[in-house]
Amino acid sequence: MASTGSSLKTGKLGKFLFWSALVIAAGIIVAAPAVMAQETKDNFPDMPTLDIFTTEELQRDFVRMQFAKPADRPDLGFVLMVPKTWDEVPLKISLDDLKHDDQGTIPLAALQGPEKDVQIEIAYCRVPETVELEEWARAYLEGNGLEVVHVQTGDFSGRQVFDTLLNAPEDLGFRMTFSRHGDKIYIVGGSAPASLYEKYMKIFGLAVLSFRKL
Repeated sequence: MASTGSSLKTGKLGKFLFWSALVIAAGIIVAAPAVMAQETKDNFPDMPTLDIFTTEELQRDFVRMQFAKPADRPDLGFVLMVPKTWDEVPLKISLDDLKHDDQGTIPLAALQGPEKDVQIEIAYCRVPETVELEEWARAYLEGNGLEVVHVQTGDFSGRQVFDTLLNAPEDLGFRMTFSRHGDKIYIVGGSAPASLYEKYMKIFGLAVLSFRKL
């Protein structure tokens, strides 16, 4: 893994939330409103997507983090923008898990904020291309007991996304964004205790918007 600009520190994180659960087979889609991201204003104030940070703030406080070979797999590489001061959490991904990446989400990267339980996580799952992104994402959320607060769909960095704000177990606020890349669905998630979510929601917004596959 390599970054451009300032490098991140390495730290430890006690647990990961969204990739610890088993993938639930896509089933009936639960009805919920979905809206297209607008060009003039955010659909939801707690899911910022437009003009999140100034150019000066981006240059001063953030780094374009490149994960060229996560799990030693160039085909899984990606980049995203994260705060320079956050810690990168080392991950161990087993070859057996990678061989069965159609049976559960596989963690590729984790970044830890300065306060407890504040984190950005990236994972993927191999999914038949006949399965629609929204269908899979809704079944995943429902099967893992994640309560949807807001949903929006749109185009982030040239990719179609299914973007959600969730109430998660242990009173976490969680922005989780799904996008399809061939036979894989990637998940970019930013989570924090509910009391801290508003403080970090712009950082989470930048992460989910700036994610790009290599």
